Amino acid sequence: MTQARAPQWLLVALVTVFIGTSPVAGQQEIFAQGNQFYQAEDYAAAIEAYEAVRAGGFESTGLHYNLGNAYFKTGELGRSILNWERALRLLPGNADASANLALAISLSADDIEPLPRFWLFSAASWWVDLLPRPILVISVLSAWLALTGGILIRVLSRVDGLRRSGGLAIATGSVLMMVLGSNLALREFGVGQAERGVILAEAVWVRSAPTDDDDLTVFEVHEGTRVRIDQRTEQWAEIVLDDGKVGWVPVGAMEVI
Repeated sequence: MTQARAPQWLLVALVTVFIGTSPVAGQQEIFAQGNQFYQAEDYAAAIEAYEAVRAGGFESTGLHYNLGNAYFKTGELGRSILNWERALRLLPGNADASANLALAISLSADDIEPLPRFWLFSAASWWVDLLPRPILVISVLSAWLALTGGILIRVLSRVDGLRRSGGLAIATGSVLMMVLGSNLALREFGVGQAERGVILAEAVWVRSAPTDDDDLTVFEVHEGTRVRIDQRTEQWAEIVLDDGKVGWVPVGAMEVI
């Protein structure tokens, strides 16, 4: 005789409630539950579990990668692209997420030829994405410790050798803080970086102004198309495609990466 199995939605709900009393442990538990659902090919339950983890405030490359995979299995191309982009935002250059993203983009309805980028912008993007975030955070913290430690040595020590070492630590820490700290600020706060999004609606008309007037329709975009968001109102967003086309779409037709 086999024991009755609780409904999968109930398991997810119970673990979600557990998050409220033990956030870290609860998120790990529900993430593991989502992985089990995924391995059992119950992708809808896996998505529900992963999204519950996100709702709890947790974010990681692995979470977005798995969520993208689950959405891809259910045929939701837009949300799979959205989550693989989020995974790459957290860990630029991740081979698995990059490969899956390239496959998904090749399946999207819109074939967009990107405009050539000015070399300075390409160099800046390369620099911002050069180091994985954990390594960058540790490097900035180390530079800050070297800087503050050097200052303390210079102020407190009367030994010439130690004072010279303190001066070297100050110089090294200052340079690294300026170089790596600016990189971290760009990545964390999006300074100088345009907001980007992914179209989630199956198809949406793009208009030349934020209005429902069909006479102002300029072109159509489809699920999975990535866009730059230039400005937004409460109901509309002005988007720019990689090929330079510009127009307005309803805010609900897309989601920010």
